[in-house]
Amino acid sequence: MVRACDERTAMVRYCAMREGAFLRAHPKRLWIFLLPVFGACLAIAAAGWLGALPPSFPLLALALAAVALAFVEGILVSLDLPGTRALATRALQLQAVYDVISKAGRSLELQEVLDSITRLTVEVTGVRGCSIKLLDAAKGRMSVRSLAGLRRQLSELSAEAAESIATRSLLDGRPVLVEGAAQSDFPELDEEAESLICVPLRHEAGVVGALCVYGEKGKRLTAEMLSFLSRLGDLAVLSIENASVYETLKKIDAAKSWFMRKAAHELASPLSVVQSIAQNLLAGYLGGMEQRQRESVERIRARAAGLSEIVADLLALAKGKAQAPGGAAGVDLCVALGEAIAFFQPAAREKGIEIATATPCSPCEVAGTAEGIRSVLTNLVSNAVKYSPPGGRVTISLAPSDSEAELAVSDRGIGIPAAEKDRLFGEFFRASNARSFTESGTGLGMAIVKSVVDGVGGSLEVESEEGKGTTVRVRFPRRR
Repeated sequence: MVRACDERTAMVRYCAMREGAFLRAHPKRLWIFLLPVFGACLAIAAAGWLGALPPSFPLLALALAAVALAFVEGILVSLDLPGTRALATRALQLQAVYDVISKAGRSLELQEVLDSITRLTVEVTGVRGCSIKLLDAAKGRMSVRSLAGLRRQLSELSAEAAESIATRSLLDGRPVLVEGAAQSDFPELDEEAESLICVPLRHEAGVVGALCVYGEKGKRLTAEMLSFLSRLGDLAVLSIENASVYETLKKIDAAKSWFMRKAAHELASPLSVVQSIAQNLLAGYLGGMEQRQRESVERIRARAAGLSEIVADLLALAKGKAQAPGGAAGVDLCVALGEAIAFFQPAAREKGIEIATATPCSPCEVAGTAEGIRSVLTNLVSNAVKYSPPGGRVTISLAPSDSEAELAVSDRGIGIPAAEKDRLFGEFFRASNARSFTESGTGLGMAIVKSVVDGVGGSLEVESEEGKGTTVRVRFPRRR
């Protein structure tokens, strides 16, 4: 467990440590100071007990002894003030490192992490400015990715790693302290900054960048600052690496979404043509067919319809992932819910399933797009009807509040096996009992729901027991 301590706590702990060490190392010196004092105090106490002095004098003598002890200890501790100051300085530095890293680590967005580190470093050190440079190994350049305190723009603030002596030193893992730095090596310098210290940001794979601070003209940066930056850099690189991994995953996910959109668009038109031709053949517009021919064409139509459903779900999933939190337009959830219920009523009646609303629906505008909200409602109501046995019941409720609206869809259907709940939101996943219950389904429905809900900044909760039913609760943020 990491525990931060303030300057006073650090000083108290230091003093206690130093007193104990000094007394253990110099017990004779202590008694040289204390023996006369204790002798006098004991004489006063003895006189009081023998009746030669008032009864209160023994207590007074003991109090004087305690004061003398504290006074002598204070003298002994004061003899080691340089060490006290050094440890106090280090305690403050460690507190500053803790503050910077804890605040920077609150985000996984790389640029936010970098900006937090540079801004907070300037605040806790009082230097002219701070920057973080990251290495692009492919281009051989060390580029400034975040800058605080200096009046420069980030654009074009980079140096060729092979041409800069300072940059080569950083790549070798050595810190750099420069007085009278030149803009040719450090293009981020402005007219008021002169000296600088840079420490390498090291990771397992090697140096990934540098953390630099810049001093004002006429103010030298000390070796203590170098020590502080080294500690800060060793910890900051962990936050930077975590954010970099997260950024890479986001890029991969964006590339996957782009591919799904591209593939779905390319497949949608041919599948529509196949379905149209199959429908025309089955309708007899192109002449009669034998029974075996009709069966083959029907299989073609059914397979094309299944592929079209997958394509539509892929598009919905990709769009859900691309949706920004708190979408630009608001949607009346009550109206969208009414449309979804009306759409699935015929299928529910065929199975003898009742769709009931537990609470009256009133206008309720939530964040998101009409298409995204519609896909959430379609998948939830469709699943509830599809996986309910004939004669079952589906209950839908909507509970709005000032900040959010909670939608709950419950059924008494087949439920989800406990061992498979963790995979529910995976793409192309269908529970084992769902596959045996019905062949239809792409396995993308709940993945679509989660992507849309996450995209608008909502939350999702599923309660389910195999053989007893499922309840899905979705909380949408309200539009203001």
